[in-house]
Amino acid sequence: MRRALLLLMLLVPALAAAQATEIKVRLYSLLPPASLTISPRNGAVLWRACATCHDSTLRGSLQIDAADGRIHLAGQSQNYASIWITGAYRLAGFQHAAFEATFPLEIRARGPWLSLTLSLPLEDYVAAVLAAESGNQQSDQSLQAMAVAARTFAVHFRGRHKTEAFDFCDTTHCQDFRFSAINERIRAAVEATEGELLWYEGRPAAAYYHQNCGGTTADVADVWPGRKLPYLREHIDPYCSRSNGSQWHSSLAKADLEKALIAAGLQPPHGWKTLEVKSRTAAGRAVKLHFTGADADATISASSFRFAVDRTLGWNQIRSDLYDLRDSGDQIIFTGRGSGHGVGLCQAGAAEMGKEGKSYREILAFYYPGTALGVTAQGLAWESQSGERLELVTTRAREDEPLIATGEKLMREAESATGLRFDFRPRLKVYPSLDTYRDSTGEPGWVAASTRGHTVRMQPAALLHAHSALDSTLRHEFIHLLVEAHARPGLPLWFREGIVLYLSNPAEVNSVSASANQDLERMFERAADRGQMEQAYAAARARVAALIQQNGKDTVTSWLARGLPANLATIAAKPAHH
Repeated sequence: MRRALLLLMLLVPALAAAQATEIKVRLYSLLPPASLTISPRNGAVLWRACATCHDSTLRGSLQIDAADGRIHLAGQSQNYASIWITGAYRLAGFQHAAFEATFPLEIRARGPWLSLTLSLPLEDYVAAVLAAESGNQQSDQSLQAMAVAARTFAVHFRGRHKTEAFDFCDTTHCQDFRFSAINERIRAAVEATEGELLWYEGRPAAAYYHQNCGGTTADVADVWPGRKLPYLREHIDPYCSRSNGSQWHSSLAKADLEKALIAAGLQPPHGWKTLEVKSRTAAGRAVKLHFTGADADATISASSFRFAVDRTLGWNQIRSDLYDLRDSGDQIIFTGRGSGHGVGLCQAGAAEMGKEGKSYREILAFYYPGTALGVTAQGLAWESQSGERLELVTTRAREDEPLIATGEKLMREAESATGLRFDFRPRLKVYPSLDTYRDSTGEPGWVAASTRGHTVRMQPAALLHAHSALDSTLRHEFIHLLVEAHARPGLPLWFREGIVLYLSNPAEVNSVSASANQDLERMFERAADRGQMEQAYAAARARVAALIQQNGKDTVTSWLARGLPANLATIAAKPAHH
């Protein structure tokens, strides 16, 4: 079997960038430094003042300061908008923990503060998250379950801070991040589950997790209203109940509570006197809190209340929404159990499951019921429909049904263009989303469709139709199926790809020329990125177009079955007939 690629740039502008495996993390996001020192660890560190600037070598320590929105390097008169760092380096700053890495680092100035964005591979990011979030897990299986959850969370929520030009901060607002605490055991857990994600209906799941559910996990809709996810429902957690340390107690001054709420944009009634839980979930988590004031009352979401208080007064003041409260005059006394929002995987319960011999797969199945574990898209409900000559496989049968008639019409056009016949029944498999297509096929987003065997695997029809590329994509792929089915074994890739591109659109003007002595097969073999692959395809089409102009379409297409003539180089060198 051979994969046939359709380069979308030959039809319309690219629909999407290839799925990235790099994560951008904002360092020191809670307390950005105004100044720091960078030092080489092993060998030279390179820096440059723009993405395309030449590198300069840093051989000793260098102090970097923020100066009115610009970056000042000690000993230099020029200030910079940003600098990029590569190599093995160490960062150190006043009141900031030292940070060592070998990953690319971008430094910008935001007013009086430095903004640091680290770019690192997904698996290294997962290891740093595990070191911060789950470093105390005693069970290897529970640690592996956390690795999958953290990886899935990262893929699902990637771009959370997109408007700020990074993916995640390094705090619990996203996922805590502690690169310096990675050890061999954490690396082993990440490597043991490398690439594995939790999937629901073909997409990475929203794999929330928390420290301790207090014996009952929370429904995601109770914490984030509007989100309805069947695998994040409230359910009893007997494993967490067996762990210790779920009880907590906190006394908070009313004046401090009021300041925290106002800082978060929540407005309790002026001069409020009492606070009570107005509503709860079936498991007892607070949902709404009621304030009684001298002249007015107010109701506030319990989760918003907790986030506001913890953000201002400390993250362990109100550890969960599973609590009772009482008024003691100037203070509100909270007595509760559990820690965190309670949605998804409970780390305390997972640890107990690991101790009892449960595998990481069993742990994940318990906390995310209905999801599927795998390295490619899982959990899609495929349906098959048959026409006279074509089978359609889709998750959206009613929406995609017209593709059968469209496909069979384009099959006839492909037969007319090639002079070949389908002696088999093609299968058209349409993916429900761009992400699902990329995750399942391994193709980047700029590849509209690909063939494997007698199956055409295609991006969502609505997406291609919106870019006026649906018919041209299908026509190309059906011609590809015919060419591959009738091509003589060993026929060069450049010829097969070139003739498909030509027959798909004979009127297209070649953007490049290909000389007779140009090694097109080597171009395909050595293509390392999109640009080089595009050049190889364009050159192959140009070579085939020239051959057809010189020898006629029927002669050149006959070479599919007969093989290329031995004197092809001589034929290709002849001038075209006019």
